[in-house]
Amino acid sequence: MNKLKKILNFADDILFIGGIALISTGVFKIYNPAGYIVLGICCIAFAYLMAGRG
Repeated sequence: MNKLKKILNFADDILFIGGIALISTGVFKIYNPAGYIVLGICCIAFAYLMAGRG
């Protein structure tokens, strides 16, 4: 049961990273430079969310 609780603590992070991967892949298929911009924005957002937890 403890392992399940540990996994559920990281479930939102896993889904967030998966969402970033899917969005950036879609944008890369449309226009490559825009894909890098989206990845940069997502990394900044993820860093902001992680800093808010600490």
